Amino acid sequence: GRSKIEKRPLLLIEAEYEDMKIRSLVQNAETIRLVDENGEPISVSVLEPGMKVKGFIDDSARHFGMAIDEQIIEQ
Repeated sequence: GRSKIEKRPLLLIEAEYEDMKIRSLVQNAETIRLVDENGEPISVSVLEPGMKVKGFIDDSARHFGMAIDEQIIEQ
């Protein structure tokens, strides 16, 4: 594996599905996109509270859709 330390603007996305609360930490950049309720890509930089997006619930972290092992150390 590799280890690197870098500073990037991050965005915490909080959502609810049925009785679950979901959180996702993503880079706040125009090139990072989610899928809106109509199946269209939407940049995280234009998200507003109350907007609906589609999601995939899994046990592993993901990077560009691929499951990864990760460790985040917050400082």
